[in-house]
Amino acid sequence: MISKNLFFKLVKQDFKKRIWCPILLFIAFILFLEVPMIMKLENIIKFPKSYSYDIRIYVRDYFFGADAAMVAAGVCAAAFLCALSGYSYLHARIQVDTYHSLPVSRTQLFWSKYLSGILQFFIPFLIHVLICAGIAANKNVFSMETVPFMVSYVELQLIIFVLAYSVSVIAAGLTGNIIISIMGTGILFGYSTFLSALKMTMFNRFLKTYVVYGQQLDNRMIDDKIWCFSPLSMILKLFSYSGRATAEAADKLFKYDDSYVWVLIAAAIVYTLAAYIIYLKRPSEAVGKTIAFPAIEPVIKTLIVIPAAFFCGIFFSETAVGSDRWFLFGLIFSFALLCILMEIVFRLDFRGILMHKRQFLLNAACVILIYLIFRNDVLGYDTYVPADDQLQSCAVSIDQLLPLSRDIYRQNGGRLYIGSDEYRMINMEIQGNPSVMELARKAAKEKLSYRSFEYYDGIEKTDLYIKTREKEKSYRQVSFGYKLLNGENIYRRYVIDLADAETLKLLSDIFNDYDYKLGSTPMFKSGWNVTFEAVQCIGNFKSDVIRLTPEMQSKMIEAYQSEYTKLTLDTVINTIPSGTIEFLKTTEEKDANVNHKGYEIYIGKMYVYPQFTKTLALLKEYGFDMEEKLTAEDVKSVSVTKNYDETQTDGSVQSTYSTGEWGEAYEKNVVEYTDKKQIQQILDSIVSDSFSWSIGYYTDFFDEQYTIELNMEDSKDELPYFHCFVSGKKPEFIQ
Repeated sequence: MISKNLFFKLVKQDFKKRIWCPILLFIAFILFLEVPMIMKLENIIKFPKSYSYDIRIYVRDYFFGADAAMVAAGVCAAAFLCALSGYSYLHARIQVDTYHSLPVSRTQLFWSKYLSGILQFFIPFLIHVLICAGIAANKNVFSMETVPFMVSYVELQLIIFVLAYSVSVIAAGLTGNIIISIMGTGILFGYSTFLSALKMTMFNRFLKTYVVYGQQLDNRMIDDKIWCFSPLSMILKLFSYSGRATAEAADKLFKYDDSYVWVLIAAAIVYTLAAYIIYLKRPSEAVGKTIAFPAIEPVIKTLIVIPAAFFCGIFFSETAVGSDRWFLFGLIFSFALLCILMEIVFRLDFRGILMHKRQFLLNAACVILIYLIFRNDVLGYDTYVPADDQLQSCAVSIDQLLPLSRDIYRQNGGRLYIGSDEYRMINMEIQGNPSVMELARKAAKEKLSYRSFEYYDGIEKTDLYIKTREKEKSYRQVSFGYKLLNGENIYRRYVIDLADAETLKLLSDIFNDYDYKLGSTPMFKSGWNVTFEAVQCIGNFKSDVIRLTPEMQSKMIEAYQSEYTKLTLDTVINTIPSGTIEFLKTTEEKDANVNHKGYEIYIGKMYVYPQFTKTLALLKEYGFDMEEKLTAEDVKSVSVTKNYDETQTDGSVQSTYSTGEWGEAYEKNVVEYTDKKQIQQILDSIVSDSFSWSIGYYTDFFDEQYTIELNMEDSKDELPYFHCFVSGKKPEFIQ
């Protein structure tokens, strides 16, 4: 009983001694909690139609849900403050002697300080949460349904606080200096995040086939292959979106991963016990020293110096446009400098620079070894292709070939962009097509890659660059997603050469596969076939939005799907499309108190080829003739602009015009034609750049040196798009 009373007395004394801490947090939480809540409530009340959710949903699902991630940052800052202020006495000799002379055990002293720090955060935080609940109740937007959300919100923030708080206590116990404790807190708090970022950067820097999917979709800043042992990594993973690009995920308002909370609880317990053990074992004479336990000094220095040196090398390399020489310079220079700084920090004396030469050599050997492993791909990352008996299915995305884009609209507001590669890696499942793995193995073996400018003493090797770029015109990137039987997903991005007949045949076999078509676009994927109300049609000389009845919609999607799934790669790379269509559904864009009815794009542009006879016939029946031609009588004049002109002189590529002369040169490069015969020749040899710009990536149908603008006789018929010449069809009179 006496021990228990003494314990709570110590807690009470420490709380009073640091009363400034809860007062400061109380003031800070006003800015983190009440102020944002009041501002948002006022905006929702004032402009209710600007939000896709009502005020009650905001309080329940946002303030006590999705917004928890932003508040977590303030909670972590509060944890650092409470921990370092509570255990700062470990860095003052007089205070350590005073505390250790008290008739209390170290266990009682540690836990009293520990509990006091938690209470200094929790009491003002809980008061503010209750005040926020009162504000919501005052506006009649707080219900009993909100109570569980509020309770889980408080519990979650308390768990995050304890996790960050324990790590800060560990840092205070491992060091003997307050400044070093602050630095140690930052390192321990984010070390695994630091390693994750370094791994991704090194892979991207050295490995040709490295590609990551899921980060943009999942809002991830961490690599799942790196063990999330530091609090920052765990918190980021907690608030990362674990859904997939499906219709169900689109309708889900993400808060946080409930199942991962238990990992944070376990980590908080482990870190708390570690802090307690370190406190018990910490020698009193460690006051004033850099590190309290000399035995772990070489480990700490190694864990800091090696990753930091590689980060510095990458910084120098990126500053010099990816130069290997600058990477090596940055790596060597920063490694030597960091080793010197570490010795000075740990010795607190400049004379300690030359100490621990063996560790310096050992760390240098580790740096060289890691560099050589990445530089020469010793582990065979770029050449690795799974065995057939390991595969469940494959996903393939041919870069820029029939690209699509998609915004997922969540039920309670917000959107999430999904690119074509991202979508296909998640949704495509090709099975039983031997050409997929054959192409992957061929690409991995060839190790093709794009080359950029080469520099030698600051001078561009222009002749080599030009020859390389000429060869690379046939190069394309292809992404592969290997879904293994063990549940693991492996992604690679290869460079292939379409000039190679065998490669082109394998690619054609993949493109013509029904499963490839099915997984390439959400229009044909189960779960995405929502009803659409209209199609945006763009032809060579016209565009329009056609509203469709349910019967017309059914016929349109059936016709387009049947013809699209029969589309071959040969048609794609050798045929100019007739136009594009976009499937639309009605939506309401809410701005203040005004409703704007419009359309939401269901998927990106889908190409319509001359071979799509059913689709073209249906569009014509519904009022849009995609293949309609213009005559010279419809056009008042045509403006032709020369976009650029490059000449090669003295072994270097130079623009004909300098920056200062460009405006004047541009005016001279615009020629207007009014002769009807010339206009007709131009009309017979141009195509709309509304769809030609993306096709031009994998074909050379178009002459990109000229931009054509049609000036119509009737101003109401002005075309919203420019045009360009089809390669080889530019009229002779165009100079």
